Amino acid sequence: MTMGNEDRISNLPSDLLISIISRLTIQRATTTSILSTRWRYLYCYITDLYFPSHIPYVVTESDYSRVVQHVLDSHRGSRIKEFRLCMSKGLYFERWFEFAVSKKAEIIHLSGKHDIDYEALFLRLPNTNNGFECLKDLYLHKSRMTEQDLKLLLSNCIALESLKLDFPFKLDNVSIVGHTKLKHLSLTCLVADSIVIQDAISLVSLKLYVLIDRFSMQLSNTPKLTQLYFEEHFPLKLFDELLTRMPACMRNQLQIMHLSAKVCCISEMHQKLSWVDLVNIKRLELNLYSMGRSPGPNFLRNFFRLVRLVEACSSLDKLVITFRHWLSSHSEDMLETYVGSRCELSPKYLKISQYSGAPSQLAFTLYLIDNARSLKKVSVVARDEEALACARHDFQHIAFVSFSVM
Repeated sequence: MTMGNEDRISNLPSDLLISIISRLTIQRATTTSILSTRWRYLYCYITDLYFPSHIPYVVTESDYSRVVQHVLDSHRGSRIKEFRLCMSKGLYFERWFEFAVSKKAEIIHLSGKHDIDYEALFLRLPNTNNGFECLKDLYLHKSRMTEQDLKLLLSNCIALESLKLDFPFKLDNVSIVGHTKLKHLSLTCLVADSIVIQDAISLVSLKLYVLIDRFSMQLSNTPKLTQLYFEEHFPLKLFDELLTRMPACMRNQLQIMHLSAKVCCISEMHQKLSWVDLVNIKRLELNLYSMGRSPGPNFLRNFFRLVRLVEACSSLDKLVITFRHWLSSHSEDMLETYVGSRCELSPKYLKISQYSGAPSQLAFTLYLIDNARSLKKVSVVARDEEALACARHDFQHIAFVSFSVM
C-alpha cells in the first residue's frame, strides 16, 4: 500500500477511489473513513448501494430501517448507479424509492418477505430531476401494482431496458405498447387475464410464470425477440396455443426456449397438441416435473408430446433436460409403447440433469440418444452418489458421455 512515507492509493483521484470502495459492501465501505482524513467522507459518495436481507449485528426490523436511513441521509453524491434493497418490511419504502429515483439510479431492485403497496405510487412520487428517465433496470418483488400503475411506470421510465415483476397480484391486465427501449421482460407468479406486448422493437427475452390455466396473449412487432422462458409447471396445452397463434415470422426469430412443465397433468389427458416448426431454436431447456403417484397413460402421452417438441426444433445445438420431483416407479415398458417410433432429432449436445436412475428417465434419455443422429456429446449430472453409480451403469455403452454429481 505504501512505499516509505508515500501513500500512493490515497493520492489517486477521488472519482477513482469512490469507484473502488463502491465495489465493497456498505459496511466495509464505511470503515474506510478511519484510514485518514483523505478517506473520511469518501464513503458518502459511493455509487452502488446494496442492503442485503441480513446485515451483521442488525437484528430487528426497526434497527434495519435505521441503518438504511442513516446511510441514505449521509449520502452526498449527486447520483448513484445501483440501489438494491432486500427488506423484510417496507416501513419507509416510498421514501427509499424516492431517494433512489432522485439520485438518478440506473438500477433499482427491491425485494422482501412482505407485500409492498405500489398502488398510485407513481402518482405520489415527484419526478425529481427527471430521475425516472435514467432508470434502466427495475425489479419489484411482491408488488401490489395495478394496470394504471404499470402504465405510469412505463410512461415515465423511457430508458427502461429490463423489467422484472414478481407476484404482481393486483395486475389484472398487462399492456406494454410502444416501449422502444425494453429488452428484457419477466413476469412471474402472474394472475392477469391478458398480456399485450406490441411494438416493443428492442425486446430480446420474455419470461412468463402464470398461476392460471387460461389467459389471452398478444405479441406483435417484436423483431428482436429471440428468447422465451415459460416457468414453473406451465400448461403444455397453453404453451402449444401460444406458439401456434404466434406469427411464423416471430417463431422463426426464436433461438432459445425454456419450458418448465408437469409431465403428468390430468386436465391435459385428452388434449392434442400440434407443435409448429421452430426452425431456428439453437438451445432448448426442459424442466420436467412428475407430480402424480403412478405413471398412467397421461404421463406417457405428455412424454410423447415433449419428444415431438424436440423434433420440431430442427436446428437444435443443445438440449438440456432437468428431471425435478421425479418418481422412481414409472414403467420403462409403458414408456416405450408411446415413444417407440423412430424420429429425427437434431441436438449435437445433450445434457441430462438431476438424473436419479428412474426407469422412465433412462428410457427417455436413451430414446433421445438413439434418435439424435448428429449427437456428439452427452453429459449426465446425477442427483447423488447412488444415482451417479446408476448413470455409469446405464450409459456405459455410450462412448461420448461424461458424468458428474450435483
